[in-house]
Amino acid sequence: MATLAPGLARKVKKILDTRTESPEVLGALSTLSSFYTENTAASRRRLRATIEKQGLGINKEFLAAAESVIQALEVVQKDLDGLSAGCRSINSELASSKAATADMLAEKEKLQRDLAVSETRSQLVGKFLQQYQLSEREVTALQDDEIGEDFFAALERVRVIHANCRSLLRTHHQRAGLELMDAMSAYQETAYERLCRWVQGECRGLGDMDAPEVDPLLQKAAEALRERHVLFKYCAEEVATARHNALFQRFIGALTRGGPGGMPRPIEMHAHDPRRFIGDMLAWVHQSLASERELLVSLFGDDKGRMAGSSLGSAASQELTSPRGPASPHRAFAASGELGVGTDAPDTAMLLDRVFESICRPLKVRIEQVLMGSPQLLLCYKVSQLLGFYTSTVEHLLGGRAHLTQTLAGCRQLASRVFHEQLKARGDKLLRYPPAPPPDLSPPQQLSENVHQLLEIVSSFESAFEARDGSSGEEEFAPVLASAVDPLIEMCERSAEALSADSPSRVDEGSRIDPSSHRIYLVNCLVALQGALSGHACCAGRAGMLGEVLQGHLSSLVGGEVGAILANCGLAEIVERVRLYQGGKSSEGAVMAADPALPLQRIADAMRAFFNLLSQPDAIPEFQHLQVPRVKADVALRVARSLADAYEAVYQAVADPQNRYAAIPASADAIKHTPAQVRTILGAI
Repeated sequence: MATLAPGLARKVKKILDTRTESPEVLGALSTLSSFYTENTAASRRRLRATIEKQGLGINKEFLAAAESVIQALEVVQKDLDGLSAGCRSINSELASSKAATADMLAEKEKLQRDLAVSETRSQLVGKFLQQYQLSEREVTALQDDEIGEDFFAALERVRVIHANCRSLLRTHHQRAGLELMDAMSAYQETAYERLCRWVQGECRGLGDMDAPEVDPLLQKAAEALRERHVLFKYCAEEVATARHNALFQRFIGALTRGGPGGMPRPIEMHAHDPRRFIGDMLAWVHQSLASERELLVSLFGDDKGRMAGSSLGSAASQELTSPRGPASPHRAFAASGELGVGTDAPDTAMLLDRVFESICRPLKVRIEQVLMGSPQLLLCYKVSQLLGFYTSTVEHLLGGRAHLTQTLAGCRQLASRVFHEQLKARGDKLLRYPPAPPPDLSPPQQLSENVHQLLEIVSSFESAFEARDGSSGEEEFAPVLASAVDPLIEMCERSAEALSADSPSRVDEGSRIDPSSHRIYLVNCLVALQGALSGHACCAGRAGMLGEVLQGHLSSLVGGEVGAILANCGLAEIVERVRLYQGGKSSEGAVMAADPALPLQRIADAMRAFFNLLSQPDAIPEFQHLQVPRVKADVALRVARSLADAYEAVYQAVADPQNRYAAIPASADAIKHTPAQVRTILGAI
């Protein structure tokens, strides 16, 4: 390789570096083998010529195969040349035609633009008419004599158009807006006047039936008239007038004739039973109030946003409270110039007040007749409670200024006044003529009767008060309780004066009176009174006060008996002096044994006398006249404990070295019995 020429060396190297396994080389060799059949030296020398010859043959074959295609393309070229010439001719014709029709096309475009503008204007006019004009059918519905759904639809349409006109006033179309508003206002006023006349005619028929059915069209008409307060007020007045007269006739009929066929019976048939008579009347009023309210609500709608009775004006209210009969129902509406133009329309509570004004006077007269007939005390209180319940019920529905509310409130005040007058008269009678204490010192019959009646009043109050709010009602019942209990306590005290030794009205005509009888009698009376009241929540405060007074009398009774027993055996003064020393109230430095009032012998004699007294069967009082065993046992136990405490105080004083009794001879035998023994004997352990 080193001896070869550089050019040849490069060729050899290039041949050696050729990759014979590549697809191109393999493909070329495969093609070469198809026409290179002899591998001789001559053939190898002619290899290039052979390959070129083979390529020339292939090109000739290609030219022969493409001859027909070339001819076809020449034909196509001729056709294209013809088409091109035709297009140039057409373009020339079109150019000349366009030049000739340019004015016509411009006119066409102008007309199209004008048509689009006209269509837009037509749509705007249609929308404007739809929003701001009534159709012929709607105008006919507003002017037709018959009121129906079409009328209300047209009226609503007028309202909508009238509202839409306000938007025009905020633009530069103010004149059009004002003209349209004037036209719609004229339609509205005419329609509302026709509607008002129709509603008034329909409402006049509502007074002929007890529970009329409200036509849905009438409901819709009343709702529509709320837009015109004055017209709505006229219609409401018509309804109230019709129901005013009808309710009065129905109430009188219920009192005198009863229901259809005599059932239910006339209310006045029970006039002999005041509570049932008044209860039936109030129940009828309450039932009628519910039905009338249902009628007005179904007709005019519910006034949830208004306070009951709040729209009663002051001038109208003063006129409405005038105590006149039901013969002139229109006077209430004329009280303030038909409530004044432009004021709010009457609400349901006001209408109900005007309707029920008709029965206020006959109801009040009959209730007053019952109360002026001096009914029994309990009956009078029950009537007062009944009137109180219905007063609060009616006030919740109509308000406190309504005629019916004020009538019932006045009747309740009258019933309460009659009740308290009777209660006071009964108490005054008991104080003028206090009963004499019974021989067994039990509570007098007058006390038992009055306590029994008081318990009936308490029971009536509790049942009524718990039905309202479930509380005890002690504060509300306190005036009644004071009016009933205070005279009874004072009666017992005056009656007990007959048991005092210095009383001019003593019951034994000079014979010996037990000093404890006065206290025992008062204790028996107070126990009976407190026991009756203690089981009731509304009397808890008064029962507690009676308990304190009772404990005071019991303490006085125990103290009196203990003092008498100690005085009987000579221990009273000794115990008093001993307690002075024990309480530190004696002179400073004084010694009990040196006290002339407390010699040991005197103390010993008194202690023996006390112990001997305990051995007697009747030494300790048993309080046989105390009526309640529990109180009797408690008093006896307190007496025994007080005696035992007194004995123990003296015993400890003698045994105390500081008192110097131990220095006295025979002091150990002076008192033989210990306090524990005495307590055992007394049963005061």
